[in-house]
Amino acid sequence: MKVVFSMAKMNVLDENYEKLQQEIQTLSEKWRREISNLSVNCIGDAAENGSPILPQADLSIDFSQYQLFIEELLHLLGQNNEGMIHLADKIRGLLTIDVLQTWFEEAIVVNHFYFNNYADENNLPVWLPIFLAEQAARPFLQEATVRLEPQLKEMNHASSCPSCGEPARFALLNKKGKKELTCPRCLHAWEEKKISCAHCGSEDELVILKVEGDESAEIHACHKCKGYTKVIDSRKMFKKESPTLLDVKSIHLDYIAQEKGFGGLEDSGKGTH
Repeated sequence: MKVVFSMAKMNVLDENYEKLQQEIQTLSEKWRREISNLSVNCIGDAAENGSPILPQADLSIDFSQYQLFIEELLHLLGQNNEGMIHLADKIRGLLTIDVLQTWFEEAIVVNHFYFNNYADENNLPVWLPIFLAEQAARPFLQEATVRLEPQLKEMNHASSCPSCGEPARFALLNKKGKKELTCPRCLHAWEEKKISCAHCGSEDELVILKVEGDESAEIHACHKCKGYTKVIDSRKMFKKESPTLLDVKSIHLDYIAQEKGFGGLEDSGKGTH
C-alpha cells in the first residue's frame, strides 16, 4: 500500500447542478416517506450465490406513486430549466402503465441500452428517460433494501452492492474509523477491510490518493484491477449528509482517479446522478 499526497482539487461541480441535486434529494426523501403497498419477494438463490438481490427479486409497487414521483421530478426540472417544460408535457403523455412498469424494471438494472433506444424512438434527450426512471425508483429500492437486511447481512460481498448491484465505488469512515462501503443508490452499507481494494481485495497493489486541502476525502485505487473507491471520513464533516449527496459532491474524486488511469465513466455511475 502506498500513499500519494498533494493531488490538486478540481472544481468540476457547477453550483446550480449541486443545488438541483440537493432539491432532488429532498424530493426523494419525501417520496420515501410516502411509499405504500411495497412488497419484496426474493426469487431464486441470489443470496446464496452472491448475486445482487433486487435485480432478481419480485418488487410489487404502487405504479401510480411511481408516476407521481416522475411527474414531480419533471416539475422540478422545469422550474430549473424552462426548456424542459415542453419535454415534461410530452413525457407525461407517454407514461402509460406498460411504460411505467417497463421503466421501473429496466431502471433497477440501469439498462442504458433500453433507455437509449427509448429516447431515440421518442425524440427525447438521451439522458432524460433513464434519469427520470432511475431517480424515481430509488426510494422504492431503499425501502426494499431495508426489508432485505437479514438476507444482506448473510451475504458475501463482492465488487458491487449486494442489494441493487451498484459498483462499490463509494465508502464512508464511520465514527469508529471503520470503512463502510455505502451504496449511494439504495443506501445499503457493509464493512470492509480499511486498506484493501473493494473490487478485487488486493492490499499490496492499493494506492491511496489524497487531495490537497481536503482532509475528509481520499481515493483508494488499485493497480491490480484498476478499480477505485472514493472514501469520505464522516468524522471530519461539519454536518451529516446523505451518501447520495456526498457521492455527487465528491465527483472531483472520480475525475482525479480517472485522470490517473483508474476506472472509467461507465463504472462511476454518473449516468444515474
